[in-house]
Amino acid sequence: MQEVQIRLRFNRECLGAAKRRTNSDQIIYGFLRDSNRRVMFLPTWWGSLMHYAAKVVNCAHKLVGQVNWDPVIDAPPHKTFRRTLNRGARYALHEAFLPGTVVGVKAVLPDGLNVEEFQELLEVAGTYRGISHYQPQDDRYGTFEVVSITPTIRRRAKPRTDQEPAKEVGS
Repeated sequence: MQEVQIRLRFNRECLGAAKRRTNSDQIIYGFLRDSNRRVMFLPTWWGSLMHYAAKVVNCAHKLVGQVNWDPVIDAPPHKTFRRTLNRGARYALHEAFLPGTVVGVKAVLPDGLNVEEFQELLEVAGTYRGISHYQPQDDRYGTFEVVSITPTIRRRAKPRTDQEPAKEVGS
């Protein structure tokens, strides 16, 4: 297994879809958040996206389902984006990651799926599908390109060598 840090750059707006009211009673479609108010993309969304990519390139079908995704996205979204409706007569407000925004997400790759294969799958997924909370059938929001995929190297605590010898009980 290999933990990786993924950096993606959005080519098209990635829009929030969770409807809520602002303090001024205006409706805005926002992103899902965790208890620390960080944006989340659910692992099931990534899984669906990667299964699509595996079908397109005809490989790693079973392995993509074994990728473990961290739902937290490491960048704050732009506060508002106006999505026009009815040829510009009306609009809806969304939280958004705008084109050019680079975000990060972490994942753990299963044994048998190397970083290069994983990157190819992500590139296909980002080009043709994208990832966005708001995703109508006839339009593709949240298309992206892969900036980098870096294996995570965790620092382990060094074992202590200066420990005192164990004391005998009762002394």
